[in-house]
Amino acid sequence: MNFDTLKRKMYAAQRARNALMVLLAVSITGNAFQSWRMSQESTQVVLIPTRVSDGMVARGAADIRYIEAITLDAVYAMYTVSPETVRYGRTVIERISAAQDRARLLESYDDIADDIRLRRISTVFRPEKIEHNLARLQVSVTGNLATYLDTSEVNNSPRKILLTYVEEGSSIRLSRVELVEIDE
Repeated sequence: MNFDTLKRKMYAAQRARNALMVLLAVSITGNAFQSWRMSQESTQVVLIPTRVSDGMVARGAADIRYIEAITLDAVYAMYTVSPETVRYGRTVIERISAAQDRARLLESYDDIADDIRLRRISTVFRPEKIEHNLARLQVSVTGNLATYLDTSEVNNSPRKILLTYVEEGSSIRLSRVELVEIDE
């Protein structure tokens, strides 16, 4: 090989190296800019209830319609159940529950689901009244719980369900679901 050929090959290798370095610098600069841009934005996670209406969440502050929708999701998931819908109800409870209370709530739900499957019944909760105590992050739902065997209603009794929430991040999450004695 002669000197001119080696010189041309060396210049071609240097140009390829320089082009690769420019592309690497552009890539690193782009990644750094995107990281900086993402760190300047505020993000939030919003739990979307089954029934969505306008104005439920504004910059992480939940309004009463949002809380009511999440409450009805939880009540329907826990108490409007048939053997065919237990998996969906469990998914809803898992989605809206607080991280620290999720295992306990799912265990409670699984107990209800096992009873539903064992007795081959369906339950339907019909809410009549919703009361709020936003200072304590509690909502109570009063209504009737009907139990069906096949298509025949075998029981219908009044129920009051108290749901307690906790603040988690920029939203509220379900912490407790309990039956309350109804004052006659």
